[in-house]
Amino acid sequence: MLVVCVDCLRADHVHGGYADTPFLDSLQGAGLTATDMYAAATTTSPCVAGLLTGTHAERHGVLSLAVGQLAGDVRTFAERFAAAGYHTEALVTGPLVAETGLDRGFDRYRYREPDESLFTDWRAAARDRLGSLPEPFAAFVHLWEIHEDVHVPAAYDDPAYGDTPYARALSALDRELEALRSAVPENTLLAVTGDHGESITNRHSPVRLGLKSLRDALQYYGGVDTRPSARRCNRRLADRGAAVPDHYLENGHGENAFDYAAHVPFVLAGPGVEPATVDATTRQVDVLPTLLAAADVGTDADLADVDGASFRPPADVEDRPAADVEARPAYIRACGESLRRRDNWARAVRHDGEKYVEYPKRDWPASLYDLEADPAELDPVVDPDPERVAHLRRQFPEAALGDGERLDVDERLRLLGYR
Repeated sequence: MLVVCVDCLRADHVHGGYADTPFLDSLQGAGLTATDMYAAATTTSPCVAGLLTGTHAERHGVLSLAVGQLAGDVRTFAERFAAAGYHTEALVTGPLVAETGLDRGFDRYRYREPDESLFTDWRAAARDRLGSLPEPFAAFVHLWEIHEDVHVPAAYDDPAYGDTPYARALSALDRELEALRSAVPENTLLAVTGDHGESITNRHSPVRLGLKSLRDALQYYGGVDTRPSARRCNRRLADRGAAVPDHYLENGHGENAFDYAAHVPFVLAGPGVEPATVDATTRQVDVLPTLLAAADVGTDADLADVDGASFRPPADVEDRPAADVEARPAYIRACGESLRRRDNWARAVRHDGEKYVEYPKRDWPASLYDLEADPAELDPVVDPDPERVAHLRRQFPEAALGDGERLDVDERLRLLGYR
């Protein structure tokens, strides 16, 4: 099994045609696609922890990029596959350093610098290594090619490959993913997903940068609730930049739980996986149970300690595309390093066509969005029904988030541009 996690990979650019991605298109046509999956957070380390353990942060303990290490009592992707006799290996970069504890259970955990990408000579090393893995193997590959700052290979820096540098870089990456797939045996199960999404328009507008800097100073440092002003700005400037769902005032990821930062793709293809599409809501914590089911590793009893559940559909999924997953609430956290401190962390639950967002450490009113009437999340519901709000609040995990120790990763985060 090969699991590829592309940092900052937006679902709409895989499922929606914003980029030229023939390989990913073919993969979707041949495999299981979940079109409405949401990340456990909008920053990398907690997302990958959720993906590899099938649990929320309240259980796995990785609270942000710099706070919390993987809890000792959760079982990981690597540990579960190793117990079934698989060689386990990870090729990672970015903030996924060993200090997070995410290396646990892997026979080999190879960290590389972010400038070693599939757009450089590292591509040959990656292909060689994947091609030489002992079988059976369960490999996790984390890629950084479309993370800011985006560098588009010259051959793809053309509008034919997408309207934005992000889309063009993804088009280039699509060809490299096909080459990675060719490096492993034909009987390999391949999953492609993202850790979280990304705001990609108006990145370099000096006006936007100035307005955002002012907002950040007031809200993140001063504790001022600037959300009403930010919403007015986002509504007024919604047509600026490329025709991609985004908020004008935002940049990157980690600062909020809006869909463009949380909606991620998921595709699984290979032996025994019939072509099917699940359009109902799925969650990042559902990925591990789905992978285990596809590989026939473990039993249902082995999954009693996870928060997710497999969404591998029945044979007649075309007739019942959402029967087994339609009631699942998606829990999303905003805990990025750019929020500066825990007081600014937010949490959200997406359920039954609505999204409820609150700041547990701030005395600010929560927001409720009607996602059918307001898919861009620009106009929260005025005077929401208290019973509906109470119902959504009950979808949050019952356990407390915990404190978590500060990791010794400040220099690494600075080198990555988070400081």
